[in-house]
Amino acid sequence: MESTISYIIIIVIVILSITVYNYKKKQTRQYLLSVQQFPELNFEIKIQKHLGVINAILVVVYPKKDLILADIKIELISAKREFNYYSLDYMIVNTILPINIVKNKKIKFEIPFESFKSLLADGEHPFRTFRFLVTSNIDKPYKSHEMGFNKKWVIYRPDTGSYN
Repeated sequence: MESTISYIIIIVIVILSITVYNYKKKQTRQYLLSVQQFPELNFEIKIQKHLGVINAILVVVYPKKDLILADIKIELISAKREFNYYSLDYMIVNTILPINIVKNKKIKFEIPFESFKSLLADGEHPFRTFRFLVTSNIDKPYKSHEMGFNKKWVIYRPDTGSYN
C-alpha cells in the first residue's frame, strides 16, 4: 500500500514538472546584450527569443530629459575599421520616426530579426562587427557596444582582447 502511494506521488511530481517545463519553454524571453548610459539617455539592446529562436531585436531608449529621436541606424564595421551606415526606420514595427519622447518614459523599438538578418546578409558592404546608433534631433549619435554574428547567425558581443 505504501509503495503504491509513493509511486503515485512520484508520477504526479514528474507530470507536474513536465507541464511546468513545457509552459516555461513556450514563454517569450528577452536577453540583454548591451547597456550604454549617456547624460541624456540610457540605451539598451535586447534580443527576444521564442522557443529558443531569436525573433526580434529590441532597441530600448530611456531618456533622462525630453528628446526627439531622429533615426535608428546600424553601423557596419569592416576588418579594416571602415564604417558603413544603414537606416533601420523602415524595419521598426508600430513606430514612425522621428518621435518625441518624454523624460523618464521608456520606449521600445522592435526590429524583426529575419528582416534585419536579410539586410545584413544581402548588404553590399562586408562587415565583421556592427553596432546600433540612435540619433537625436541635434544629430548627436548614441552608440551601443560592438556586436557580431557567429556561424549560426546568433548575436554576441565579441571579446575585446583586454582583461585587466
